[in-house]
Amino acid sequence: MATPRLAALAIPEGFTAHERLLVEKAEIAVVKGLQLERWSRDPKRTIKQFSLDLNRSYKLPNKAWGYFSDVTISGQTLTALGVQQQVEFGKISGPNPEERLKEYVLGRFLNTSSWVYPDGDLGGFTIQQMLYCLADGTCGRYSADQLTEARDWREIGTKYRWSLLTIFLHDFVMYLGPIKKVLKEAVAVVQHPEFIHIVPNPKPGYKLEVAFGYPFIDFAPVPNFFGFGPGKFDWAIKTFSFLLRYNNEVRCDMEFVAGARAKKVFDFGEYIPDPVYGTSDALELLTLGIFKSQPVHDFVDGQMATEHAHVHQALLEGSSKVFAAWESHTDVS
Repeated sequence: MATPRLAALAIPEGFTAHERLLVEKAEIAVVKGLQLERWSRDPKRTIKQFSLDLNRSYKLPNKAWGYFSDVTISGQTLTALGVQQQVEFGKISGPNPEERLKEYVLGRFLNTSSWVYPDGDLGGFTIQQMLYCLADGTCGRYSADQLTEARDWREIGTKYRWSLLTIFLHDFVMYLGPIKKVLKEAVAVVQHPEFIHIVPNPKPGYKLEVAFGYPFIDFAPVPNFFGFGPGKFDWAIKTFSFLLRYNNEVRCDMEFVAGARAKKVFDFGEYIPDPVYGTSDALELLTLGIFKSQPVHDFVDGQMATEHAHVHQALLEGSSKVFAAWESHTDVS
């Protein structure tokens, strides 16, 4: 697999030092993310997979797995934690199902995956644009009237080389008995044309795949105290693959993979040990290896994978309703 190279870009003189840093981080994320995305689509890759029990009731039929692996990106091999899911998303009832699916996935999904729950909490995710790079390498800021919508994927690679945006995730929640605590989480990701796949007859029983994904940049839009999350990854991607069956049912396969695996559960600063992994690692040292720390790491990382799966499932539960309403009232010729 060829390693992409950083491009020479035209950065405006008026860009701040932070904006220049974001441009650099976006370019690096694309370089690493493309390698990771190609690895994620390789059917011959080696992963240690395990089932995830979401332990919640959902409307959409689904399957979820976590996995561990070793992944080499730009010549460096790191451990990785991944989450895979298959969700029965809905069915296209109108004419031109292939065109309908492409229109929804490429043109609407990112901008319509938000809603309000009965308790008043936001669900899904919302968008805030940051910076862009045009096809000729010229970088710029989005105007005020463009900040709340992601670019149509069909503009990426034609008008834009890439687009950098923040995605605010509204379904990271913790339940403490009857108490629901919504965690503020956001990621900065890059739209890039090489993450788009439109594949006829991708596998037996399916007539079309429409897929996209994005790499995470090394930046946390919302500071957090987690040891494994935005701003803590060496590299990470998320992908969405919408698969159209011959009976026009749609399945969505999602995957999230990031590395290196967490060294901390909670990150309270350089000089404060993590109370979870720090304790288990210290016990292994104090017992001269009689107590093994790795099973603790594997178990807790598995719980992290499960929480990611909860967020993914909640996203598709809401998006499927948006999709059904749109599909039933849309004419795609």
